[in-house]
Amino acid sequence: MRYFDNQLVTEHPRQHGAWWSEVCNSREWFHRTEDTLAEVRNAAAVLPRDAWLELDTITRGIMRADEGSAWMNDLMPLAKPVNIGKLVHMTRVVGDAGVVVRSMSGQVPVPIDKVGYDYRGTIVPIFSSGYGREWREWNTLQSENFDALSDDQEAITRKLGRDQALYVLNGDANIQFQGYQAYGIKTSPLSKTINIGAAGANINLTTATSDQVEAFINGAFGAMLDANLIVGGVNLYVSPEIARNLDKPYSGSTGFKTGSLRDALLANRRINKIEVSFELSGNEFFGFVPSSEFIRPLVGMAVNTTAMARQNPTDNYQFLVMGALGIEIRADINGRSGVFYSTNV
Repeated sequence: MRYFDNQLVTEHPRQHGAWWSEVCNSREWFHRTEDTLAEVRNAAAVLPRDAWLELDTITRGIMRADEGSAWMNDLMPLAKPVNIGKLVHMTRVVGDAGVVVRSMSGQVPVPIDKVGYDYRGTIVPIFSSGYGREWREWNTLQSENFDALSDDQEAITRKLGRDQALYVLNGDANIQFQGYQAYGIKTSPLSKTINIGAAGANINLTTATSDQVEAFINGAFGAMLDANLIVGGVNLYVSPEIARNLDKPYSGSTGFKTGSLRDALLANRRINKIEVSFELSGNEFFGFVPSSEFIRPLVGMAVNTTAMARQNPTDNYQFLVMGALGIEIRADINGRSGVFYSTNV
């Protein structure tokens, strides 16, 4: 859902359908100015109208590639579309209310109560990048510039997609609006931490034995989930170093066991899946319950590509790639959450 496709536009016509119309109108205006300039200079080196099909296909392919896709692919099905005018998306959290009185007669006075509310806001920033070709280069390479554009689109879209994934993970301390901070999974005050350093569980998951890893999952890790009333399985995202340790044959002190350590952990009711990401390193992991009840991306604008209309024959060709995305970490009125990450302090 980070890019435009037929399903996105059909399911969300009010938000994304309207934006897709704007994108199409922008592209049409570009082509009309190009046709006019071509008539003036009697040149045929203009971007063909079907070029957008290839550029959009590249966008979809890159957004499904690596560099943070381990968690983005799991998060995007949970996404909620929001209006691009929502710089901060507000949510209301409902508290508890009422006291139950037990009696035999039913005539005992009952206190009248009502629920309390807490309001939280999530920033939805715009991610933008661009690429361009000098106008003479366009003409010189007209027999092959279509491939050059594809290379440009791939490189820029890949960079933008990775930046979005890292924003979801780390947020951005430099983005603030009306008192709200651009938090990510590892920076949100609503995410839960699990200390694996000397002051906490004191475990190195890159070298720990099978018995030690199992003791951690059933001990400190399980206790953290229980404290937040988490019943369902969680998605774990681990570093390549941790993954290599989990790939080793599973043989504990109580005797030989078949399969790998990863296989044993996946049989645990606590763990839904284990994914590896090269954006993590060393003794580092994080995770969440894969449900919009606990976490969801907020998509203000799907990633798209438009061209800057040229006014003069000697103007360069310039393309803008952009999208609006926020990440909402959700917790109940008491701060219980299904999103967590490891720390060493």
